Parts: sequence; structure tokens; C-alpha cells
Amino acid sequence: MNLIDEKWLFIGADKRIAACSKILEKRGYETYHLETNQYTEELGNRIVELAPHHIVFPVLQMDGMIPCEFIREDAQLYVGRTTDEWLEPFKQADFKIHTYLKDDPFIWVNARLTAEAFVHEYYSREKRSIAGNQFLVAGFGKVGKMTAYVLSQLGSEVTILARSNTQLGEADALGYDILELRNDFDLMEGNLVNTIPAPWLTLKKDAQINVFDLASAPGCLTEGNSSEYYTVLLGLPGKHFPIDAATALADVLERMYRR
Repeated sequence: MNLIDEKWLFIGADKRIAACSKILEKRGYETYHLETNQYTEELGNRIVELAPHHIVFPVLQMDGMIPCEFIREDAQLYVGRTTDEWLEPFKQADFKIHTYLKDDPFIWVNARLTAEAFVHEYYSREKRSIAGNQFLVAGFGKVGKMTAYVLSQLGSEVTILARSNTQLGEADALGYDILELRNDFDLMEGNLVNTIPAPWLTLKKDAQINVFDLASAPGCLTEGNSSEYYTVLLGLPGKHFPIDAATALADVLERMYRR
């Protein structure tokens, strides 16, 4: 079957989804896009009408469930962040499912875009220079590594905060200052960029540390904790670099398809 004979349906209101549909169309695929993050009767009717061979779901789990009988039996599904419960009906129906957020090259590109976008957010919000300022980066996974690298390249003093000896050892070998993350961690002022997707931080009431949370829900603050200096920054690649983020998504979809 030629590329033009296989229909791709993109579902989602995220700018990345719309741009990705256009990018794949330019690459020779027959694509359609519906700008919605939830299941509607209109969406169901459109799926039945188009009978797409490939369905790309929103980056975050869509609201509602597409009835499996509306989807052709040989369709391939491409999903972002979802729960096992939401995916279960598709698995039971034996659809081939690809999780594009788990593709390693895509994760690295997304991490780099997140780091660059954070710099944009910091300049816009704080009106301060990065050079000469101190930043703590909590976590040294892909987003943590790229954020630390970008900040250090701009002249900041970066300290890596982590529990893992492996992450601390790697950060130390790369020349960063390091701090072991303990339950009694306490910081009253400065800049903290969190990339750990779990609650671990309890701030004192008089703390004036700027916390920028780049991790997915539930964020780093412990239950019942809040601060006027706490800022959640999610979906930065799609917000600041929709074309670059969409190109990265198009690349991973093609890789998954050609496999």
C-alpha cells in the first residue's frame, strides 16, 4: 500500500498536533486533523467516515473513549500520556498501540526544547539575567541534564540536587556542584528548577525561593504546601516551539510506522 493510500487522523487541540498533521502531509501522507481533546459524537462519526489506518491521539489523555467498533480492525494507534485503564479497551480489541512519548530520540529532543523554553519563561517572568545567578536543578534525568547544560552555557552556577548516587556521580563528573536530596532539604532563597515528577518539597512559610516546576503532575510540592513563588511550567515545547516540537513528533511517528 502506498503512503497516499493510508489515512492518518490527528486528534488534539495542541498546536503540535495540528502542525504535525501538516508536516506529514507535506511528506506525502494523507492526513486529517480534528481539533478536540475529548470524544464527541462528531469525532465518532468522522472516524467511521474516514476509516483511518493510523490515529494519533493528544499528548495528554483525551477526555472520553472512542468506541472500539468505530475503528477499523487493522488501525494502528499512537498515544501520548495515558493511564492503563484508558488503554485497556484498545488492548482488549488487539489494536497495535505505539506510545510516542517513550521514544528515546523524541524524549531527548523534547528535553532540549523544554530547557530552551524555560529560559524564555525565566527571562519573561523574572526580568533577570541568568549569567552569574545560581540555579538548583532537582533531578538529573533527560530534562534535568538539558536544563543544567543550557543554564551553565548561559553563565549560571548550577547545582544538581538528586537522591540517586548514579545521577549525583554523573553530575559531579560533568563539573556541576551536587547536593544529595534529603527529606530535611531546606532552602530559603534562590532559584530551583524541578524535573522530578513526585512530591518531595516542603517550603517554609517565609521562604522566598523561586520554584519552577517542569515535571508532570502531581508536581514537587508536598500535600497542603503552597507558595506564591511556585510556578508550574508544563507543555513548554508546544507553547514556545510548536513547529520544532511538531517536527520531532512527525519524526517519531514515521520511525514507528516504518518499523
